[in-house]
Amino acid sequence: MKVLVSGFIAFAGFSENITEKIVNSLPVSLNNIDIYTVILPVEYENAFNILDNMIDQIKPDFVIATGMAASRKFISIEKIAVNIDNSDTADNAGVIKKDSLIVTNEDIAKTASLEYPDKVYEIEGVKNSYSAGTYVCNDLFYRLLSKSDSKDYPKISFIHFPSEDNMPYEKQLSIFLSILSCL
Repeated sequence: MKVLVSGFIAFAGFSENITEKIVNSLPVSLNNIDIYTVILPVEYENAFNILDNMIDQIKPDFVIATGMAASRKFISIEKIAVNIDNSDTADNAGVIKKDSLIVTNEDIAKTASLEYPDKVYEIEGVKNSYSAGTYVCNDLFYRLLSKSDSKDYPKISFIHFPSEDNMPYEKQLSIFLSILSCL
């Protein structure tokens, strides 16, 4: 089995992005799962294209995109992506999107195609979330789910991680390795 995990570089004045740190710390394999990784720019126009190219090359069974939701106190497994970009914060290319459709003529929302077993939600520090926001993380998540509707594509998940101020890095890495072990 193959899983591709993405993280993001720092953005919006943060000195680091916990997902870059976590993704760069992952082993190349875990419990018969080959783990591939990529760090993405926090850019509406480039993040999806880079990840989609990696998907075409690797042909993973699962894609777990990750992002930082700095103020959250837990690791959030996102259930829903909405077809809207809307933020006052510019991406790292300086682009601000306000009330913009991500993909025209598509559903207003899509649900994650990767379902985790119940034991994942029993891990302390892990919760369901029904809002991936309306910034680059949600944009990436929605584009992945949109493409998965139209072709043979891997199962898709998105997970938000809190800042290290709200949960230590070591704990977040340990929890994520436990989640990966449940695939």
